Amino acid sequence: MRRIILLSIILFSAFSTFAQTREKRFSLIPGIFCNSNFLSEDVTGFGGVLGLEYMKHKEHFFSIELRTKYGYYVFDDGTKWKNDGEGGFDPPKNPGEARVEYGLFSPQVGVVPKFYLHLEDLSLFLENEFITGLITGKVKYQGYEKKIRISEPIFSYNIGVGAIFKISKNSNSSFAASIGYSTLNLRSKIRRNQPLNHPFKIPDQDAIVMINLVFKVPL
Repeated sequence: MRRIILLSIILFSAFSTFAQTREKRFSLIPGIFCNSNFLSEDVTGFGGVLGLEYMKHKEHFFSIELRTKYGYYVFDDGTKWKNDGEGGFDPPKNPGEARVEYGLFSPQVGVVPKFYLHLEDLSLFLENEFITGLITGKVKYQGYEKKIRISEPIFSYNIGVGAIFKISKNSNSSFAASIGYSTLNLRSKIRRNQPLNHPFKIPDQDAIVMINLVFKVPL
């Protein structure tokens, strides 16, 4: 984790230094993200994102962003009760103790090439996120009181479409939102740490959907 954080600091410092010589070609992009398939029995991740984007000029068709993320991924194996929409609750699919449950932190860093289509009042874009990092935390398997600590690298490719809107006519800052497909799946990491005599199959850990909500602030 320290290496990922240190790499992020070094890269951002280098980009920030270069930005001072290229006025208004760089933008700071802070925001939040959610990485999930929105099913109760699968993994859900959420956290913060901070990017530094370079674009040749404000209406250029292409940009590249250095992006760092810090997320928290949780999984409950379908043991929670759900609202049935009529004032009652549906029982869990796996009553009792979960086969597996965890809460994992994940610092990540990557690059995001983007392609833009600029319209009169907004801009549309296609983004390709190539990102790597670590997952670190504790996993609890059913029947084992000991929580297994893991600290392993991950890689994912995420592709999404989005739009950028001006916050106001007199502001240079913008609001951007994107949604897309994520290849992130933590199943192999969870299985690798599974106790040898643990009798249960590890469910799929596909995140599938990536949503980003960010601000774009020209430097």
